[in-house]
This record gives sequence, C-alpha cells and structure tokens, in this order.
Amino acid sequence: MSVSVSVRRTAAVALAASSLLFAAACGGSDSKSDKPAEKDATASSAPSAAAPAGAAKSVTEAQLKAALLAANEVPAGWKADPEAGESVGKADNGDCQKFLDLMQSQPAALGATARQTSNFDNGGQQVFGFEADKATGYLNGFDATVAKCASFNVDMDGEKAPATVKPLTVDKAGDEAHGYELVIDAGPVKMGFDNYVVRKGAALSTFSATTKQPGAAPSADFKTVTATVAKKLDQAITG
Repeated sequence: MSVSVSVRRTAAVALAASSLLFAAACGGSDSKSDKPAEKDATASSAPSAAAPAGAAKSVTEAQLKAALLAANEVPAGWKADPEAGESVGKADNGDCQKFLDLMQSQPAALGATARQTSNFDNGGQQVFGFEADKATGYLNGFDATVAKCASFNVDMDGEKAPATVKPLTVDKAGDEAHGYELVIDAGPVKMGFDNYVVRKGAALSTFSATTKQPGAAPSADFKTVTATVAKKLDQAITG
C-alpha cells in the first residue's frame, strides 16, 4: 500500500521545521456513506464479553453526522484540512492492522456500513456505523492486542518501517473506550499519533492527533477533545 500524500508531507515538514502535520485520517466530511468494505478485521484471541444478540441497533447517517467534531470543538489554531491523509501503510502482523485502520482513510473501513469524517491539520475523526453488534466484535480483546502489537513493521511504499503501539489511559466513556499511541519510524523522522476510540451501541467514534514528541504523554488538548468526542457520540446515539 502506498504512502499517502500527507505522510510524505509530514516527513518533509518535520525535517524542515521539526513539526508534524496530521497524516492518517481520511478526507473531508462525507455527505454520503461509503460502500461496505471487506470482512471485519481479525479480532484478538482474548475476547471481552460480547453484548447480547440484538442489543445494539444500527445507526443512521444523521446520527453519524451529529457525532462529528465542529470547528469550535478542537484546539485553537487547528484548521480544517479536507485533503488530510489517505493511507499510513500495511502492518506485517494482521492483528496489528486495526491500529492503522482506526486512523487511516479507507472506504467504510473496519467492515462498517457507513462512515463520516471530520479532519483538521493536526488531527482527524472518523465515525463508523455497524450492523447490530459488529462494533462490539471489532473491539474484542483490544487491550490484549495492544500488548501483542507492542512492536511490528509497517509497509510504507514498499519499505518496512518499525512501529510501536502502547496503551494510553483514557476516561471511561460510552459502552467502552480505549486509547493508544502509534509511533512509526519513517527513516529520518518518527511520526507519533495519539489515538482514541469510543463505542456506543453499534457506532464507533475515533480520533487521532499528531504528537509533537513521540513517546511523550498526550497533551491536555487531547483529553479535552476526546471527552467531546465521547459526549457527542453518546448524544448522537441516545438522543
């Protein structure tokens, strides 16, 4: 899988100005849902308790749009960037691919039936709608998979780049919430991304933000935005 335009731009800017642009979320907000993608990614071998059959109802396009971040809900100075990122790459370990899929651009990724996006130059959001309980299944064993994928490789433009994943502590939200940092060593520059995913019923809302210093604790802005992401998803789904 080829490296996105934004990933290339990220490396160039980092070398020139020691800063990173958001390189992983998909394009601007969609007015229509994407076509269904391939089957769900492989779940972890250490599943969590699944919700009872029929417990999660499919979400509407309007609900997904209502869960998107608005320009006044992100840190000051962030600018909308509809052209942000297309693809980070492909993991050499299938279980680790979900940590890329949760942040990179793919038509209705994760086996979802619909997707909406909201992207800025320093971060981006994706909201996915699933059928019934498939959202629960996608996150089965999430914490165990984080530990399993502490170190792996990402194929970027035919070259292997070492990558690491570590858990980030996040507040409880929705039906479940997870945080992780992804760092990709792309030769002359390391690209770091703080990531958040929260589930409410049959919907997932994800948020990714570039880090100024990979490996450091997330900024205060990250916690503020993730709290808003969780609140908006809850309001969109429960009404």
